[in-house]
Amino acid sequence: MVISALLLGMGMAGSIAKAQTQADADQKDALKAVAQMMEGQRTYYQKNAAFRATVSNIQQDFGISLPTSFDYAVRTTTEAAYSYVIPAQSSKVGQLNAYVGAAFLTPSQNPKITTIICMNLQPGQIRPSDPQLVLGTLVANPTGRLVQCGDASIEVKASMVNE
Repeated sequence: MVISALLLGMGMAGSIAKAQTQADADQKDALKAVAQMMEGQRTYYQKNAAFRATVSNIQQDFGISLPTSFDYAVRTTTEAAYSYVIPAQSSKVGQLNAYVGAAFLTPSQNPKITTIICMNLQPGQIRPSDPQLVLGTLVANPTGRLVQCGDASIEVKASMVNE
């Protein structure tokens, strides 16, 4: 009986480890998807002077694979495009973090479009706060502009996107 309990415990530990490994893979795929969506928006704007307003058009135009463990949305303005990647309803929803990517038009600067990707600090289906393009008054910023993540989210560095 003790042996069967130990074996059962090891089986559960293996299942938990496998589920965590899958959640990590899903998280990495979602990060890749939001990064590709932001680069797609940058490329599309440079060619067409407008942002793409629907996920399906971005996906089709740039051949982006979107993991099914997340839901996707896009919001555009005349000066920015936001791409949201939020965990879909599943048993892994509490293990996955949501992302928002933003592409900001900065006409008087080079580059003309600045992008940022932010990840929620807390896992779950909470939509991340929108990143902002703000005047940089509290930091050394000779260009006068700064892109930063919204509340309760952190910037994902480019090196993490390319791992």
